[in-house]
Amino acid sequence: MISVLDLKKFMAEKKRVSLSLILQNFTAKQEEIVAILELLIQKGYVKKCIKTPHCATRCFSCTAESFVFYQWLELKKQELFLVISFLLRHSG
Repeated sequence: MISVLDLKKFMAEKKRVSLSLILQNFTAKQEEIVAILELLIQKGYVKKCIKTPHCATRCFSCTAESFVFYQWLELKKQELFLVISFLLRHSG
């Protein structure tokens, strides 16, 4: 079982990780990890990035998980909105 807090700490420490690396470091099922990552995306903590392979072949020897990356966002969207709102109100 994986906790949201454990995954948040891992993401904050690593900054940008592949789904493959997350799966290697936690003993939870992929569906559980992806569900937590989706929650963190909705809350503004994480951004999902999909990388296309540079080899440009269609051999399918790479797993799909190796092309999905998750990036930790330093400021949550809500916090960024508050900062921008504050700056707009107090500028000029």
